[in-house]
Amino acid sequence: MSELPASVSSTSSDLTPQLSLETQSLYNPNTATGAGHIAFDANLQAQLDTVNSMKNDIVDYIRLRIGDGMVDVEADKEHYEMGIKQALIRYRQRSSNSVEESYAFLDLKPETQEYILPNTIMNIRAVYRRGIGSVTGTTASQFEPFASGYLNTYMLVAGRVGGLSNYELFADYQKLAMRMFGGFMNFTWNKVTKKITLVRKMPFQGHTNYRLKTLFANGTTVGSTIQIQISSQAPWSGMTVGATIIISGCGVLGYNGTYTVLTADPTQQIFTVHAVNPLGATTVTDFALSATSVSSPTAANDTISETVLLHIDNYKPDIMLLNDQTAFPWIQDYAYALTLISIGNAREKFATIAGPQGGTSLNGAALKQEGAELLKDLDLQIQNFVDGGTPMTWIMG
Repeated sequence: MSELPASVSSTSSDLTPQLSLETQSLYNPNTATGAGHIAFDANLQAQLDTVNSMKNDIVDYIRLRIGDGMVDVEADKEHYEMGIKQALIRYRQRSSNSVEESYAFLDLKPETQEYILPNTIMNIRAVYRRGIGSVTGTTASQFEPFASGYLNTYMLVAGRVGGLSNYELFADYQKLAMRMFGGFMNFTWNKVTKKITLVRKMPFQGHTNYRLKTLFANGTTVGSTIQIQISSQAPWSGMTVGATIIISGCGVLGYNGTYTVLTADPTQQIFTVHAVNPLGATTVTDFALSATSVSSPTAANDTISETVLLHIDNYKPDIMLLNDQTAFPWIQDYAYALTLISIGNAREKFATIAGPQGGTSLNGAALKQEGAELLKDLDLQIQNFVDGGTPMTWIMG
């Protein structure tokens, strides 16, 4: 490969001395973490700093095209800013080029179904879990016999190679197993409030269940001491002062909830907690006691139960749209058209200005008509995907 001539700077041309692209890496050799070899967003901060500069360029484009400097233009700074803002709003409403497909991770909390996502997320296509048919770990939730057989056939047995039909069957099997056994999580999505509701609750990981012998309190008010005795046949592991326990399934009002252990007696297998709700009775007996479940999770309420992958569509930021060579001309022309209409509305209030020889006629109606025709033409450009949008594909069903 030829070398770069001495008269040409590799820095100014973004080329290496070997005429390759000059790139930067986000890889951190100290921590052995980071992105790959090409850092596309290495100059992201510099781009963000130019947002106002690019908006000022649009203002200059509108102002000079209207003829400001040669004639007096009534538009103020607020009118130009309104035009740019409304142009971005209209573009995001109409153009498929304003949205990008991406992925994001969501940390699920124990016993929590509803989560509020950022305002930039417009749609959620799917929610994927880990460990369904794709891995061969040793835990019950990850071990999958078919995946183990596939791994053994294709990778572990020397000289034995499966066919493409086996691979196709394996891939289809994975999809079917995910549909049937929770690999794809069902959810509902509210695009206005940005709330996703998962149709299941993730349990505490690694919790211990206890069988009860007695359960009673010294009062019915909040703060009363509840004494719980575990059956001698039940395990005592993890029951220490400060541990978190959960009471559920109790038929007596007020006992169900999350508590912190105050005292613990391993010899008698008795521990106490403070009531967090008003209690319906001081003693839980008979059927209500046998139906009551006490568990001690190994993780606190605010820890992560599981991390899932979201397949989402999110809005492109302003700086990305303004740097888009196909979207930028549409945005500045739409802002120009809105500014024309604003000036036209102001000038139309007075048909003429008094002066010698009958005064001067104003062109408010002409400006409004020109702006309206330009807006109609710009909407047609989006329909014809001139702005870089993605045309619709075949739809079946």
